[in-house]
Amino acid sequence: MLRKQKMRGFTLLELLIVVAIISIVASLAVANLQSSKKAAFEVAAIAYLRTWTAGQELYRERYGYYADSDQQLISEELIGNPDPDAHGYTFSIDNAARSKYRWWGQGWPTEQGVTGDRSFFIDSSGVIRYSKNGRANENSPPLGG
Repeated sequence: MLRKQKMRGFTLLELLIVVAIISIVASLAVANLQSSKKAAFEVAAIAYLRTWTAGQELYRERYGYYADSDQQLISEELIGNPDPDAHGYTFSIDNAARSKYRWWGQGWPTEQGVTGDRSFFIDSSGVIRYSKNGRANENSPPLGG
């Protein structure tokens, strides 16, 4: 005599619980990925701003004054050329033309809260300052301070 085996499947409730757990884990992973990407953009921005200090001093040695744009430093091959789309930040050297004594500049997220939470400021002292509320300036707190 052949017995029919009872086929057992998953109930709708069991499937809903599994889907809910997968959704929770996926949302946590996406949030961690976004914060890691934002942190990487900020680290890259800080590293790029650090190159300005040496680049500006070399530029001043050649011409007797500081560059008034990062494009001048890039064209002299004193610093690299950042791609704002790939780096998530926009940069600007803001000192007056042919300044002999002081330079300064900034970097800010291309999309606040998405590519970065902080804006940065650097000047001829080489100290990088940051702000979480708007653009950083010479009165903003220094990094690590």
